[in-house]
Amino acid sequence: MKQYDVIICGGGPAGATAGTILAAKGHSVAILDKATFPRKKLCGGLLTWKSVKLLETAFGETPESLTDAGVINYASDQFSIRTYESSIANGGLPYPFHFVDRTPFDARLLENARNSGCDTFEDVKVEQVDTLSGVVKTSCEKEFHGKYILGADGANSVVRRAFPNYNRDRFKNFMAPALEISFPLDHFPRAVLHPELVIGFMDAGYGWVFPNQDRVVVGICGLRQEKVNFSDLFREYLEFLEIEQLHIPEFHGHPLPYGNYLENPVHGRALLAGDAGGFVEPLFGEGIFFALCSGYYAGHALAEALTKRTEPGPIYSSRMHTHLIPEIKASDRLRWVLFKSMSSAGPKSIDLFVNSLTTPLAEMVHGIRSYRWLRKKEWDF
Repeated sequence: MKQYDVIICGGGPAGATAGTILAAKGHSVAILDKATFPRKKLCGGLLTWKSVKLLETAFGETPESLTDAGVINYASDQFSIRTYESSIANGGLPYPFHFVDRTPFDARLLENARNSGCDTFEDVKVEQVDTLSGVVKTSCEKEFHGKYILGADGANSVVRRAFPNYNRDRFKNFMAPALEISFPLDHFPRAVLHPELVIGFMDAGYGWVFPNQDRVVVGICGLRQEKVNFSDLFREYLEFLEIEQLHIPEFHGHPLPYGNYLENPVHGRALLAGDAGGFVEPLFGEGIFFALCSGYYAGHALAEALTKRTEPGPIYSSRMHTHLIPEIKASDRLRWVLFKSMSSAGPKSIDLFVNSLTTPLAEMVHGIRSYRWLRKKEWDF
């Protein structure tokens, strides 16, 4: 049995980013994924400025190359925020939001990893992981052996379940249901020219309406509070959007980490990245960048450890706690300030906050500014 330098469980953005970096530096990598790519992936597909910057750094991909490949299918430099009753904010962005279909997007990143030298194993489900020995057992009764393991296998991570030292109750309690469907343009009751957020109809969450070239993506996400029935809440949301019942397809849901990030994403020979470590921005639920960035940091930490014969954990943790986790923590604090303000004084309570700081807040979402007091943000990639 070949021993790999790194076994990556999960071929999504986090796993593909780490694999591309490692293979490009000459390390042997196996990427295992239970799906066959291209595969369906529910996601609003929004790329911020920081995501675009990291895609260029890690993959050499640009908005132009991704648009030419049919991966980016829409861009907008406008946004709006509203409640069921009224508009709260409308404004311009310092950099456009780009929208991707995750099916070709994820497939393209995995192909980049494969072209860099990764061995990819699709339709292979990880069933058991030993974080101390580096052994991964799969559904096809095949074992993979690695010096290190990277868990990039999503919100229901098998690798994370092998970690003994994280708060399982907290991770479960802050796992948000997300429901999403898409409509052909002629099935939506109006033109959607820019991304729209809808707030105030749930205590800790929001809804979205995102434009694409040939469709409109609609969804909601939030924490379960007081045993809210999310299917009923979604139907009410669709009714507010005035979507005809006959045009509503079957609902599809997925769990979204929503404030349950792990402070220590390292155990034994294993690291966690992306949704597996709970690395999703807790205010707007942005996940693509945090998957890319944690995968980028993990890939470099593993490569350095393999080259210098040190351990990757301290390198990875240091970079995560310097650049990424502080943004997640600050976003989490802002999330609760805004949600509690809306709960006590109504959605209009954030009207002045948003409209007086429109440009700095937009820069914050893009990563040009930090979630920590809107300071200018310097990334290390």
